Amino acid sequence: MKCRKPSFLDLEYFYRYRDALKEERIEFPDKLKDYLTGKEMPFSNRDYIRQKILKFLVEEKNYLKDDIFVDRTIILEINGQQILSLVDISININKKTLMVWKCSSGSLVSRERQIIASSRLLEDYVVPFAAVTNGKDLELLDTYTEKVIGTGFLAIPSRQEFIKTTSYISLKPANKKKIIYEQRILYTYDAISCPVSFNK
Repeated sequence: MKCRKPSFLDLEYFYRYRDALKEERIEFPDKLKDYLTGKEMPFSNRDYIRQKILKFLVEEKNYLKDDIFVDRTIILEINGQQILSLVDISININKKTLMVWKCSSGSLVSRERQIIASSRLLEDYVVPFAAVTNGKDLELLDTYTEKVIGTGFLAIPSRQEFIKTTSYISLKPANKKKIIYEQRILYTYDAISCPVSFNK
């Protein structure tokens, strides 16, 4: 069956479209400069997204560099094996971690449960807010209810707004009966999808 759309038969259209795609193609660098330290690092999709978020938090939302931590470690022990799970970004204000971030290309929905599990295992209390982003889209999550409470970068409060929002929040301990469930969720992501482990 022949396609009757003129654009399908028009070679001039085809070449214009092909050239437009070439112009839109993004060239990624071999190395990145860490926004917080200024040190160079090898390029990775995760770090490319994360550097964008770090700059956004400091320059547009007025967070202090001292508020922000990267690659906080959660140590899991499943079936006698210890697994490392890294939290891409965490925001700490007044010595309390109040938000955790997952920076990953692809679908946001597929990472929601991962960052919620991280919010319940990183500290001895539940970190109340979490965000997932692929660098273009963003979801802000209430980790107590597991619901999306905002979308897009405008959903992220400024530092001053965030302090006001969290000033009345009472940090709750994680449900001990569900800890193993949360650990298995991270195990699925970190040990199976992208293993990082070490022996005792």
